[in-house]
Amino acid sequence: MKGKPARGKGARETPLMRQYAGIKAQHPDALLFFRMGDFYELFGEDAERAAPLLDITLTSRDKGKPDAVPMCGVPVHSAEGYVRKLAALGHKVAICEQVEDARQAAGKRLVRRAVVEVVTPGLQIPEADAREVAVLAVALGEGEAGIAALDASTGSFRATRDASTDGELSRRLLDELERVAPREVLLARDAPEALVRAVSARLPGVPIARVAPESYATESAPAAPHGFEAGSSRADQRAAAAVLGYLAAHQPAALDQAPRLRSYALGESMIVDAATRRHLELFENSEDRSRRGTLIERIDLTVTPLGARRLAHWLGYPLCDVAAIEARQARVALLAESDRARGRLREALAGVRDLERRFARCQRPGAEPRDLAALRSSLAALPAVAEASEQREEALLAGAGVALPCPDRLEALTQLLHDALVDDPRPLPRGSRGANETGYVRPGFRPELDALRDSARKGREWVAGLEQRERERTGIASLKVRFHPVLGYGLEVTKPNLDRVPADYERRQTLANAERFTTPELREREATILSASERAAALERETLDALRQELLAQAEPLRAAAEAVAELDALQALAEVARRDGWVRPRLDDSESLEIHAGRHPVVEQMLGERGTPFVPNDARLARDATRILLLTGPNMSGKSTYLRQVALLVLLAQMGSFVPAERAEIGVVDRIFTRVGASDRLAQGESTFLVEMRETAEILAQASHKSLVILDEIGRGTSTFDGLSIAWAVAEYLHDTPGLRPRTLFATHYHELADLARSRDGIANGHFEVREWQGEVLFLRRLLPGEVSRSYGIEVAELAGLPETVIARARAVLAELEAERHPHEEPGAGATRSQLDLFGERRDPREAETLEAVREIDPARTTPLDALALLTRLHARLRGEER
Repeated sequence: MKGKPARGKGARETPLMRQYAGIKAQHPDALLFFRMGDFYELFGEDAERAAPLLDITLTSRDKGKPDAVPMCGVPVHSAEGYVRKLAALGHKVAICEQVEDARQAAGKRLVRRAVVEVVTPGLQIPEADAREVAVLAVALGEGEAGIAALDASTGSFRATRDASTDGELSRRLLDELERVAPREVLLARDAPEALVRAVSARLPGVPIARVAPESYATESAPAAPHGFEAGSSRADQRAAAAVLGYLAAHQPAALDQAPRLRSYALGESMIVDAATRRHLELFENSEDRSRRGTLIERIDLTVTPLGARRLAHWLGYPLCDVAAIEARQARVALLAESDRARGRLREALAGVRDLERRFARCQRPGAEPRDLAALRSSLAALPAVAEASEQREEALLAGAGVALPCPDRLEALTQLLHDALVDDPRPLPRGSRGANETGYVRPGFRPELDALRDSARKGREWVAGLEQRERERTGIASLKVRFHPVLGYGLEVTKPNLDRVPADYERRQTLANAERFTTPELREREATILSASERAAALERETLDALRQELLAQAEPLRAAAEAVAELDALQALAEVARRDGWVRPRLDDSESLEIHAGRHPVVEQMLGERGTPFVPNDARLARDATRILLLTGPNMSGKSTYLRQVALLVLLAQMGSFVPAERAEIGVVDRIFTRVGASDRLAQGESTFLVEMRETAEILAQASHKSLVILDEIGRGTSTFDGLSIAWAVAEYLHDTPGLRPRTLFATHYHELADLARSRDGIANGHFEVREWQGEVLFLRRLLPGEVSRSYGIEVAELAGLPETVIARARAVLAELEAERHPHEEPGAGATRSQLDLFGERRDPREAETLEAVREIDPARTTPLDALALLTRLHARLRGEER
């Protein structure tokens, strides 16, 4: 372990540990990375918590003593990965650096240390992650609540609000919490516990930081970006103030990265709640929660991380304004027109890399030369982007309210970075100081730096030859020249050779097996080398700081360039997929119709195509004055679930401005897509599969509107047959009959009895997927046809799945017995024509009706006990078939 405690003092009472304790007291809720030379050390409880999380060895300072301090550490050069891992696990990490060169202390006092940055789950810059990394604050106000979210890695800062009752967040605002998916949430310390529970339930596992209530005061916010209203009492503005205060407390240098606060209304985009995103597999699949087989993977043909984030945002926030949708469609169409021009644009965009996050890194005091060099590469690619889009740029970007900055505005900055920095600066240890921080300024950029480097180089060349010269002069073959970061250069002689040391050697350091010496000439050369090296390092740091300041001065055109690149890349990705796969431009309006001709599932079609299997397209037609609910009955594996998701995905794609896989599509704008699909439970919350299903159904019935699209797949299957059938029937009636509701609905079910609804309600139509039986096999043709069917072919599907033949045979026998018992007087298939009135009476024997009628005719007030007993005997005999 580096450093030993003073004699007579315990391990916890040394000057170093007192310094550590004082700094730790300022950051009690963070894991303190305490810089000691080439390592960050963690002590005490921090070490005990961090060691198992980072899979590093837990040891102790002054091991073996009663007051030994637990400790662990990580090398400085690899610390960033460990910090990101801890932040991803929900921990704060305070980075404590040595803020002076160790040689300045010269072993006479402790090196000064201070926390330069606190990395939190929501305040970090991931190395390779296209997702948003947001910290989000929640604020309550008079009759309203608001949220504000900041991605400090890109500068995206936005806020919204909604009505609130009794300090509770509205369902729409809770849905928005899930849609933002922050990495960290800020709540006031005096926030109601009900609010804390609600946020925790919607964002399980996301760490919640409790902040001072006064941090929500807008008049005392530490910064006022454009769009922020100091002195405002609005809930969204107060939430933004809390975010700015949190940023100032943990990463004050990042305040400049939130240049604009954008306020938005929840109704300006389609609401896509967490259940819908999960059911439709927009961003994660249901199997392993990866991107594989998701819609975002299908359409993400972007070539930059900026474009990938922009495309993901469009998918998460589909538009509701027809004019805005058409404007984006027009730009996609413009790029889809020319494969050659689009190819040039893609090639040019690929050189831009992650301009936003590189700029965010460069803005911070800990920026490394390689961050500026990476930014330089992106800036150097911008002229090619402008050239590739020069004839289309105005049309492509004007609709988005952005534009590529004039190349001349950034050309000088690009040239400065080229002149100042070497082509490939080596990575530097985080927080490095002194001589280590050299070699990244290009020779010729600063003549005085070149002179210092030359002086230091000549001195090191002299030292390099010193070892051989002294070996020859002294006859000590094992003599070596060593360098100590504090004591400097020394001539090391092993103890058996000390009698051969010349008289001009001056003892500098005693080691276990050797002594180190210096000479007057070596001291003189050392002073020259160290002085030149230190002054050169100071000039390089000065140069780096000057370059950073120049970057900050050009922040506006840099952000504009990043915005334009993100927009262009997302647009060309949609154009690329449309052109490559033959998608068409849908027509959108404000009607409540939905007509898709020969639609295809965008993901399933691609997967089938990879296996050489064609996808069977199908139509969809729903309209206000015609079919509002399409009831889909029929077999398992026939394509019902794929069709339901297909229609929802095409609507979502259309409203994000994309083309769609169909021959033709006309869609009335949808305010929200609701899905009740699949089976899942929440056992940790004590909720069964059926309870989850009913909760999701209840939310749909409570929140849907006549502008919504509702997708229901197998309502009521988690309980008994008649309970489930009754619930499914009642839900369908509610959606159809409720005034002002009547959303466009696709309802797949195995309850064939629901088909009777179409006979009594004009807004409900039946459909099924075609199935044929051929030579004992079931063929699923995947084509949607009008009308109903009465078979599910469940046993046939079970046979395909590989159930044993004995099980299949027994299942067929049991099915035959049940059907004979259920409908003893009906011909096969007659159940499909039974009337709605028979639905809930289909199991009754006619004698039951006669018995009920006899009971209704009884007058209890005039019936003697003897008469009642006789009547009961007759009725009992009738029901048992024994009445004569």
